[in-house]
Amino acid sequence: MERTFFPNVWFAWVFLGVLFGLTGIAAWTDTKRAKIPNVLTVAMLVLGLIANAVRGGWQGAMGRPLWVWETGTVWLGILDGLTLALVGATVAFVLMFILWVMGTCGGGDVKLMTAIGAWLGLSGFLFVWLATAIVLLVWVFFRVVGSGLSPRRIKATMAKLDADRRAMNEGKALPASRPMRMTYSLPLLISLVAVLLYVYRWELQIVNPRGVSPATPQTGWVAHDEIERKVG
Repeated sequence: MERTFFPNVWFAWVFLGVLFGLTGIAAWTDTKRAKIPNVLTVAMLVLGLIANAVRGGWQGAMGRPLWVWETGTVWLGILDGLTLALVGATVAFVLMFILWVMGTCGGGDVKLMTAIGAWLGLSGFLFVWLATAIVLLVWVFFRVVGSGLSPRRIKATMAKLDADRRAMNEGKALPASRPMRMTYSLPLLISLVAVLLYVYRWELQIVNPRGVSPATPQTGWVAHDEIERKVG
């Protein structure tokens, strides 16, 4: 039986829709107020644990392969889903805490990414985390290029970006007139939507790979190589 992350397509859309919506609220408040409310990140963390417990229990009831075990019962599926969520949240917290100690992100970013880890598990979090870093690098590159390539302008732009980062990490709002304001949560939102819609495009039935029956359950990164071999 194919290994899938979601029990069916509508659960997949609800799961990702709620995650996208909550992350979007976090990005909006972070951009506008340079602060992500604790109540939001705590709610995201709790909902991530619940969502994965339900997802795992559902998968177990259907007799599908789980994250830790090859198959199981409803209760074993719930335990499996909670394990995936807790491992993802723990790794996310450790990595983001290190970045916070280094002064490269704020406390709200640590809590937000911990909640994301609870929703996506270890593999999902790492995919999104790396994609977020790429989006940030691309934004910084275009910000520097847009300011001019002379050494003086590059130095001034980097100094302004560093000042903005320090101000936001301290919870200080930037002037509303400041162009191209960027917080960690905004590239996170962009990466989250792009990565998850691509990785789960089969489970979401956005596309149906040639040579694979529409009735065949498709998967994300859990067994991505198996589907690629069928398509190829």
